[in-house]
Amino acid sequence: MRRLAVLLIFATAFAAYPRPQAKYYAAIDLGSKGTKAVLYRFERGIEGIEARSVFRKTINTKLVSSMKGPRFTSEGIQDATEAAKELVKDMRTEADKIGLSDVQYYIVGSSGVAKGENKADLVAAVKEATGIAMDFVDAKQEGYFTLISSVPLMRRQVAVVIDVGSGNTKAGCLVGDTTIQNFKSAEISYGSVSGRNAAFQKNKEDYKAGVKQVMADEVKPAYERESLDAPCLRNRARLFWSGGAAWATATFRHPENARDGYVALTRADLESFLSSLANGTWNQEDLQFHFTKDVPAADRQSIRKSAEEERGKVFNVFAAEDLLSGVSIMKTVLESSNQSPVIFFVRDGNYIYGYALDKFNAEHSLETPPATPKKAKKNT
Repeated sequence: MRRLAVLLIFATAFAAYPRPQAKYYAAIDLGSKGTKAVLYRFERGIEGIEARSVFRKTINTKLVSSMKGPRFTSEGIQDATEAAKELVKDMRTEADKIGLSDVQYYIVGSSGVAKGENKADLVAAVKEATGIAMDFVDAKQEGYFTLISSVPLMRRQVAVVIDVGSGNTKAGCLVGDTTIQNFKSAEISYGSVSGRNAAFQKNKEDYKAGVKQVMADEVKPAYERESLDAPCLRNRARLFWSGGAAWATATFRHPENARDGYVALTRADLESFLSSLANGTWNQEDLQFHFTKDVPAADRQSIRKSAEEERGKVFNVFAAEDLLSGVSIMKTVLESSNQSPVIFFVRDGNYIYGYALDKFNAEHSLETPPATPKKAKKNT
């Protein structure tokens, strides 16, 4: 009887305890090359914040590739605005389908987009089309939010995050607890697309020579200068790499890991991929799979299919010139960093997750450390 009474007391107390309420944030990353939408579900669990995405979609745009100098063209603004409008509609449809009545919507311009001289025109167009006022992140915020989404909590004190975007490159490392105040950041004003454009300006006759010149004259000095004030950038050996160039490198050099959240890469992977980009064979080669013995035959066939789909997506998103620029930036960063790095491509690394999580934390004043979104993981 006593045991039954105790159980009844606990059951009554548990029933009276207010269960945490899930919150939904629909966030759109209006970036230099693509506009990405993710509908996130956040909930405070027993061991911290539980986070997952319930919808995601990306639309590629020409916002930066169509720029005239430092200004967006009307064509680029229209392209990005239509993408944002479509993605807001899609997320609202998804929210209605699963019965969500309280969803907060955000449209955020990346740090590369924020540099456009006429970004006010973009803001006005997006507001008129969607009814949502745009926000922007700077390079430090973008790097910090990318770290939250990319690096497992246990690795954050020993890691560097490097995001080679289309418009710029962000790098950073934590010195202390997971707060933006402890995030040491660096920005290089070249990414895969802006670096490609600069290479053509440097050498109209020989693009590949132009890329090398941009790396030597601009990227290398900029990273070395930035890392003088943040030694953790050059001293740490565990590098987490996100962005399109990282995705392409992992897709072509390790297709057997097409479903993994983290893919280990080496300097040799970068070198061989750069060579195939430079000589024009990158889109002619068959994917080379290197499965471990523990992968069943049935799974291998399925993984092969996923890898071929990923390769097709890369072909649809990037030209060789973009990738040559983006991978060259990473190689240049490595030359000024730890000489024995462990490199991981992060499949789901995206600053917009950290942005949405920051909004959730501010609303609920949570003291628990931010979570890394759930994804397929290997040992990192």
